[in-house]
Parts: sequence; structure tokens; C-alpha cells
Amino acid sequence: MLKLVCIPAFNEEQPITDVIKKSLSYVDKVIVCDDGSSDLTAEKAKIAGAVVIKHEKNMGKGHAMKSLFDYAKNVDADVVVTIDGDGQFLPEQIPRLLKPILENSYDVVIGNRFSDDEEMPSYRKIGNKMLDKITKLAADLPFSDTQSGYRSYSKKAIQSINFSTSGFGVDSEILINAVDKGLKITESKVTVLYDTGLKTSTKDPVSHTMSVIASLLESIAIHHPLKYLGIPGMILLLIGLGFTGYSISNFNETGNFSLPSILTAMSSLIIGLILLLMSVVLYSISYNRKIQ
Repeated sequence: MLKLVCIPAFNEEQPITDVIKKSLSYVDKVIVCDDGSSDLTAEKAKIAGAVVIKHEKNMGKGHAMKSLFDYAKNVDADVVVTIDGDGQFLPEQIPRLLKPILENSYDVVIGNRFSDDEEMPSYRKIGNKMLDKITKLAADLPFSDTQSGYRSYSKKAIQSINFSTSGFGVDSEILINAVDKGLKITESKVTVLYDTGLKTSTKDPVSHTMSVIASLLESIAIHHPLKYLGIPGMILLLIGLGFTGYSISNFNETGNFSLPSILTAMSSLIIGLILLLMSVVLYSISYNRKIQ
């Protein structure tokens, strides 16, 4: 049975060595995707014993995860654990994520950071909870921590999950796709070190959150286009028709057109029609993806 740890990394030359060496105690190989780092991340990873996939320029976490998943598929890995390279997650807890897959036939295990989140900074709690709520709009996800990058995947999951997001929204997209594919998913408590003494994020919290939200809004539109685009479109069309009727009635009575009413009618009709057409197109795309 081939067990891998996969690490997407960007400028993690300081913590990466320790993460790799500790991870190798629990799996057969560690694979690092160096996503265009400007430091010695790739060199340090090789010295520590990892197989390194090198992106010549920074392409985003999603691209790094794609390279790691492709590697796992090509070597026919049985279990894959993904962990960040910044040292916040503890490799010593890898067995917690492996056990449900090896013993209970789960396909995806999420490392839940919120089962004991007293030490989590307030801004992270708020940001992660908000992203969890938005993610659950895209799919019916009964999980506490949809944003955790510390996860394990079965061979079935690795072979069947598809994703296209290039940025940090990839964790949400992978989970949504896993639900769509009917994979068995559970959570396991993990510990997070928020004060490692090192910089643990390559993006500020606002940029990170907005990047994920943009990706999630795309997923929401694709997964529930009739609900989130079609219904608002129909409402705007009805509003537009209402103002159109009012404008015609007002003209018949006074001989004058009300410019605000006409502008409201035209904008509502145009935007409503666009949303309705988009919802139909996206519904067709979503339906075809599900039956493939």
C-alpha cells in the first residue's frame, strides 16, 4: 500500500524541512510542489528527502494541488495526505487522518480545526466561519471546517475528484466535487499552531478571503444557477414588466413618460433577462457535468 504526503509550498524554506522529516515517519513518500518559490524551498525539500515538483512561476495553490493529485494518480497511490508546508499543522497527527480511510472505508477525511479553537485568532475564526457558510451555499456540506487543507484522500477520491480553481478556493472546490461524486467524507480533530515564530501566510487575510469568496461564488452559480440566478432574474423581469405597465398607464393618463420609471423598467428587464439566460446555460453545464 502506497501512502503519500503531498505538500503545496510557496517560500517555505524555513519550516519545510521539519514538516517533511516528520511526515516521512508515517508514509512512504513525501511529495512537495514548489509553486514558483523565490527562496530555497525546493532545495531544502530535496535535501530533507522529498520528491519535488517545480513550477517555474507562482501559479496558485490550486495549480500546486493539481500537480500533486496528478502525481498521486500516476503512481497509483492508495492514500494521500495533504498538509501545508508552513508548520502550522502537526505531521504527528497524520495517523488520525489515515485511520478512517484504512479502517472504515472513508474516501475523504478533513482535519477539523474548530473542535478546539480557543487559540485561533479572532479574525481567522470569523473569516473561516464566513467561508464555511458560503461554501455550504454551493453544496449541502454537513462539516464544521470546509477550509482546512489538512486532509486525507483514498485512491477512489484521488482518481475521481476534479477541480479547476487556481487559487486558495481549491479546498472548497475539492470538497464540493467530492460531495457531488458521492464520496464518503468525515472529519477528525487536528491541532493547529498559530504562533510558529515564522510568517505562515503568503497572502494577507483580506486578499486570501476575497480570493476564496470569488471562487465560491463561481461554484455557487454553477451548482445552483436556477436558485441564485434564475429566481432573481425572474423577480427583476416582473419588476421590469410592472414599471413598463406603470409607464404606459402614466403616458395614457398624462401624455408624458416618466424617465425614472422607464429607466427602472429597462434596466430591470435587461438584467433580469441576462440572469435568466445565464441560469439556463449554467444549469445545462451543471447537468452535463453530473451525468458524465
